[in-house]
Amino acid sequence: MELDDLINKFESKTKNKKDLFKEFCAYCWYVFDKEIKSTKSEKMINRYNTMRQKMISYIVANEKGITIQLTK
Repeated sequence: MELDDLINKFESKTKNKKDLFKEFCAYCWYVFDKEIKSTKSEKMINRYNTMRQKMISYIVANEKGITIQLTK
């Protein structure tokens, strides 16, 4: 999963930038959680957990840039 794909698929009703960013973080968490729950392989579950942690860390570290992309 790429960040650009997640941004393009994300839809929100709010226009408040802070709430928009929080919703996007929750959306990313949910997308990975959905993949984890649908997988039976322990190896893939660990891989998705690692990917989710790295993605959330990246999103939080680059909050301004992500928010700008979300408001376009």
